[in-house]
Amino acid sequence: AAESVRWADMKYIFDYYMSAVNDVDAVTGLSLYMLAAVGPTSDIESVYNLLKKYPADPTLDIKRWARTRDVDSRLPLFTAAAESLRWDNMERIYDNNKPAIYEVDASTGLSLFMLAAVGP
Repeated sequence: AAESVRWADMKYIFDYYMSAVNDVDAVTGLSLYMLAAVGPTSDIESVYNLLKKYPADPTLDIKRWARTRDVDSRLPLFTAAAESLRWDNMERIYDNNKPAIYEVDASTGLSLFMLAAVGP
């Protein structure tokens, strides 16, 4: 998808590696259909067919987003804690990336509970 392969060629790759449709690109954080849409040589037929076969799932997208690091390598859960978001707002992020509680913040080196205690 990142190489803007035409659907006629991509279909064979897609059929063989269908499970990859749920992955995100490690470099950009974009999903497969987003990668197919980027660039001056993107193929709209590829984007259309990818979305037709696997429509964008908002639930899946939040799962991806909750695990995607920003430019400072910070996870959304750590950003929410650093900004002192209320639990009712943080809970959905937590539910979609529970293992993050065992990590330390890339920006401060603090664990999640410490970051939440310090506040903004």
